[in-house]
Amino acid sequence: MSEHEKAAERMEREAEDMEHRSEQVGEDIADAREDWERKKADDKVPGAGGDPQRAEGGLPPEANYTTSGDEPPEDGGSRLPPPEPDETD
Repeated sequence: MSEHEKAAERMEREAEDMEHRSEQVGEDIADAREDWERKKADDKVPGAGGDPQRAEGGLPPEANYTTSGDEPPEDGGSRLPPPEPDETD
């Protein structure tokens, strides 16, 4: 058997292996999709029903974040701080 024939057989085996792996990935994707659809239909699975605020018990943590050490503004944050002198036009 020539080197070319050996290389051709090896490439055929690799192609068959890649095809098999591709089919397996497709099955894994289908299984994951079925699992996700099942979880979305189950009210007991937090976050799967499309209402993440309800699932996590309110706003996400980043919504309540203030700069470390800062106190929340007295007016509820409706007022902007004055611009820095070098930021004015």
